[in-house]
Amino acid sequence: MSAPYVIIRGRCERKEFTEPFRQCTETLESIGAQYNVNPAKIDEPADFVLFFQSYPHEFAKTELLHLRQCNPFAPFFFILGVCCEGMLRTAGPLESPFYRYVHGWDGNETEQIRLFLMDQPSLFALPLTTENDEIAQILPSVGSRQPSLQPSLIVIHFGPLGNDFAMNQLIADEQKRLGYEPVFSGKRLPDSFAGRILADADDSPPKKILETIQRLRRQFADNDFTVYINSPRFDEKNSYIQAGVTRILPKIR
Repeated sequence: MSAPYVIIRGRCERKEFTEPFRQCTETLESIGAQYNVNPAKIDEPADFVLFFQSYPHEFAKTELLHLRQCNPFAPFFFILGVCCEGMLRTAGPLESPFYRYVHGWDGNETEQIRLFLMDQPSLFALPLTTENDEIAQILPSVGSRQPSLQPSLIVIHFGPLGNDFAMNQLIADEQKRLGYEPVFSGKRLPDSFAGRILADADDSPPKKILETIQRLRRQFADNDFTVYINSPRFDEKNSYIQAGVTRILPKIR
């Protein structure tokens, strides 16, 4: 079996991309994958194409079309810089359902890349026609082991009214299909459980979100803990991670 080959495009030297670029290349090197940064031409079909996009329309549609024609089965994964905020509303959809803003980067994406290139179940093994909301629903569980028991999944609303109940219901339904039993915050929470926590931050103030994270982490010290949130600032994200969140995922609107 030949080594996986990855094409990397974009201004990877930008400061905002320093950590994602380092983690991605270290992961590729750890599995013996070959990669080429901004190749002058497409010499051979790639198994994966990674974009570091600094601003909207940085990559011309003709270039993306050519890359797709040369690599019909390779996932396109876009890591979007801060200047791309709001791009999906004003500049049209990306050429791929797989993307992550740098403010939402937590390193778990590199594991998904590794799994895909090692021919194991991963986020990037999903069809290229997968919709954004479908990816948001299943992302916390892709690549994880199928539970042997039926552990609980706690879906928590940080906001007093649970403004995104419909989104949380979709997430809970998908997790139930994977073998978890959802328990919403409106019910009495167990003292301990073997499952995972998914928390929707709604539009709560950062201080309230931080206090809630700290309280939940004290109560559930060892559980996987994912928070969905609307584009937190860098300092807010760091404070939430330090308070015990396993990962922070930007909400799809």
